Amino acid sequence: MIFLRYYPDPKVAEKYEYVKNLDILVWDFTKKCSEVLKKQIFYTLSHIAVNSEISAVYRNNRLKALKSFYDSCVQLNVSDVGLIEMQQLEIILNNFSGKAQRSIVGVCRKDSFVQQEQIQWEANVWYLERLHLGEHRIDKSKSLNSISFMEIQEKQNREILQAYMKYELGVTGQAVSTIVHRFIFIRNFIEMLEQDKVLVVDATAEEVKKYADDLLERGIQAKGFNERIFGIGHFYKFMEVRQYIKKVPFRIEYFQQKEVVLHHDRSVEETVYMEILKKLYLFPERLRCMFLHLWCLGLRASEVCTLKGNAYYQQGEDYWIQVYQVKMKNYKKIPIPQALYQIMKIYLKKHEIQPEEFIFKNSRGGACLYGTFRTQMIEACRENKIANGEYLFKSHDYRHTVATMFYDSHVSLQSIRDYLGHTYEEMTRQYVDYMPQRIAQANDKFFDQQESSLVSWLRKEEQDAK
Repeated sequence: MIFLRYYPDPKVAEKYEYVKNLDILVWDFTKKCSEVLKKQIFYTLSHIAVNSEISAVYRNNRLKALKSFYDSCVQLNVSDVGLIEMQQLEIILNNFSGKAQRSIVGVCRKDSFVQQEQIQWEANVWYLERLHLGEHRIDKSKSLNSISFMEIQEKQNREILQAYMKYELGVTGQAVSTIVHRFIFIRNFIEMLEQDKVLVVDATAEEVKKYADDLLERGIQAKGFNERIFGIGHFYKFMEVRQYIKKVPFRIEYFQQKEVVLHHDRSVEETVYMEILKKLYLFPERLRCMFLHLWCLGLRASEVCTLKGNAYYQQGEDYWIQVYQVKMKNYKKIPIPQALYQIMKIYLKKHEIQPEEFIFKNSRGGACLYGTFRTQMIEACRENKIANGEYLFKSHDYRHTVATMFYDSHVSLQSIRDYLGHTYEEMTRQYVDYMPQRIAQANDKFFDQQESSLVSWLRKEEQDAK
């Protein structure tokens, strides 16, 4: 039995001296349940009890939610927080009144996964923090922090998928976002199989065809369709190599759709970005600096969000920025305007940002999340009535804008490719919205030539008629 007013640390015990709800202060660890569960609840309880950064009200609500969670686990015979099944989770969550209380399940589950000496690979939810993945593989501007296997009901299916993800994360070296993207496609396919009472090792080409037909009915375009199908093929090839199955039961090539590259004209109109620049002084300081990196350099929003204090440097009379591309898993160095360099040096000095610190931080000191940046920019554009309040900010459009401006200035496609950080020119071509401007330029050039004028063609027709 534990009574928080008698906590060994007097400073911690003082926090509970005036708490009226005695129920959240008394913790019974003599209940008939597994020792593993007791240790997990106690670990989270200790974290909450000693946390001096949260308010008393928040702490008491946390304790109340944890108490309810503990009681529910005992009633449902949960032996390990990490192994809670979906049906059990639904029952547990029904006992909570709000989102804040429900979050205690994730807190306790994460604590139990992270604090264990050996990684609990059989856990139904993995937390990336515990997997010691290289920082170069993780996009800090995304909120991805866990991988859930709870949606898979059949134990055999789940174990195979966990083995596959253990291989993907531990061996392939790919960016985590790429791996998780593919994982979701595979998980969705397995969920479909389970609805039809089919184990993943027993699936045939018929099941894949059914899944492919469903994708087509939902209007999934060829590129997304092929990503999903190839993801399933990759998973089954893994099962073949690991001898879960003798042979992949289908040929991916039979399902592949022909991809027609569509060019999306996404460049931001000059009137729009000039209006933003004129009103930029009205935006919050951080948004001003972040926007300039998009407009001047065409960086990905994730790259802007994860810039560090050592990103800018000068060589002779030239100014440069070094950017880490999570998508490509490498650095790129590109020239920048002197004005942007000077603005950022002042910003770094003003906010005392160290070389290895993120420039644009979130509330916890990590990199600014892309979702937060986009939401704030949309709100700022709306408040300042950009394009009469109708402009919807999309960060990637500025990447198209920069590429198009370069192309219109007769910069080679290869140079634009290197500047944007693409691997292939085919990708760069999709970023150049060149048709209207180039057609107009070609027309002007053609009709400026004497032999191409309309009069000369009319005279030529008269001579031919004679």
